Amino acid sequence: MLILKQPTMAYATQIEQYRQEFIANNDSIDGSSFLEQMPSIEQWLKLLALFRSEETVPADYAPAETWLVIRQEDDCLVGMSNLRFELNNAYLQQFGGHIGYSVRPSERKKGYGKMILHQTLQQAKLQEITKVLVTCNDSNIGSAKIIEENQGILEKKVVDTSDQLVVRRYWITL
Repeated sequence: MLILKQPTMAYATQIEQYRQEFIANNDSIDGSSFLEQMPSIEQWLKLLALFRSEETVPADYAPAETWLVIRQEDDCLVGMSNLRFELNNAYLQQFGGHIGYSVRPSERKKGYGKMILHQTLQQAKLQEITKVLVTCNDSNIGSAKIIEENQGILEKKVVDTSDQLVVRRYWITL
């Protein structure tokens, strides 16, 4: 069973190992709220605290919550998830969507992605978000399947002109 936990220093070692696994795989850490860019876990946790409130969220960003996804049986960090409470800028409205998530490369293909998205959608319900935009790169067939398994309806595909990637836009009604 997987549970969502707020990131704390108690998980600092696992968070750093998570980050290093993505770096070693030359992979982006989706749903981590800039973890790969932070000089330390402590600074990352301070940034996450700013995102939790509309009063403190950095300019041009949306209020959001980020969770560690922990496998209960061994207290192992297997994923991360991020829920933006609103889509308050053009990038989020077009390409970013409400939810970002990732599964640790060594833990992929075990069904965790589907569970992570499902649990994050439950958090969206608690925030009274009734229609959720979830996006993924067109080439990411695994993520597209996860979204579709969570009742995602493909609206359209769009091109992100900043990197020329084709992005699938899915809507999930809660």
